[in-house]
Amino acid sequence: MSDRQRRTRLSPEERKRQLLDAAVELFAERGIGEAKHADIAKRTGVSVATTFVYFPTREALIDAVLDDVAEKNLAIFTEVDPAGLSPAGLLKGLAEHATSRLDEDRAYAQVWLNWSTNFAPHIREKFLECQNIVLDKLTAILDAATPGRQKGKGARDDARILLAASQMLTVMKLDGISKERRDRFTEHTIDVVLAYTGEK
Repeated sequence: MSDRQRRTRLSPEERKRQLLDAAVELFAERGIGEAKHADIAKRTGVSVATTFVYFPTREALIDAVLDDVAEKNLAIFTEVDPAGLSPAGLLKGLAEHATSRLDEDRAYAQVWLNWSTNFAPHIREKFLECQNIVLDKLTAILDAATPGRQKGKGARDDARILLAASQMLTVMKLDGISKERRDRFTEHTIDVVLAYTGEK
């Protein structure tokens, strides 16, 4: 076995990660499902047959990419420590952390934005499942901001406002809008939502 072969031999887990990373990048560039197994093989330098070992069908490939993007987005909620933060502080912390990650996770953000406007039935169903988890987490933060309010009442709609604003904030970062303007947008959105709860 040559040195080159030894250097490029990956474990099954590493190979799958390599192929998935390439698929996310290609979906970000071309759109969800627009990259084929052959495109991923070309980008990673493996055979097309190898890509089918890990993703046996086009649907399996799409599902794997979307699951990976969902996992990456949901991780934001566990990566920000809420200890000692007010609801406004926690929401600002989540927004800052999410936008700071875009420098290394740009492709994931692009796929998420594309996914949010894709209405193919199976793809939409998967998006709504992920979106509902995000809304549950945001609703819980807003419920905590107003202990006297009936749980979930109004907070779900407020959570939708925050989610929509987070998507705009992502677009602003991808478009190169200054941090000062993004921070102003974030603070204004949070202030407006929390003003309705009396927790400004």
